[in-house]
Amino acid sequence: MFNEKQLTHEPEAFKKSIAVYAPASGQYRSLGALDSALYSSGLLGPGAAIISSSNSVIAPFDGKVIAVSALNYSIDIQSTYGLKCRVKFGSDATTLYAEQFISSLKAGSVINKSDVLFSVNTAWLKQQNIENICIMTVLNAHRLVGVLPSNKKYIDAGSDTLFSVFI
Repeated sequence: MFNEKQLTHEPEAFKKSIAVYAPASGQYRSLGALDSALYSSGLLGPGAAIISSSNSVIAPFDGKVIAVSALNYSIDIQSTYGLKCRVKFGSDATTLYAEQFISSLKAGSVINKSDVLFSVNTAWLKQQNIENICIMTVLNAHRLVGVLPSNKKYIDAGSDTLFSVFI
């Protein structure tokens, strides 16, 4: 569905490019390399992933919270410039019902870049055989020219670009 929005190089024509920072530190992973067909096919939108052992996930930009999922370790956020993203932790955490997932945010909460969105107990997740991976996808990719993931192998939260969006 949105696979055509996942770019491999900068587009020839665009109005603006915006860097979106990493919400966690760790090893970069493309969505195409994930075991989940929903992510690798682009069905859940373009984006990127990070294999991380960090317990905190931070805001990649200034904006607001759209929704906090009670079941699957994810938060939907919107930037001040209108980009909507889902930040999810854990390869398949839906069956855990948000156990060991802590967030004080709710829909409408204002966030600033590098604010903590949520924290997770990564050691506990590993014991549950849940991969410690932070996945960030663009929810409104239909409004973009495309999304170009980082070419770095290791990403630092808040300071390295996870991907760039082209408008």
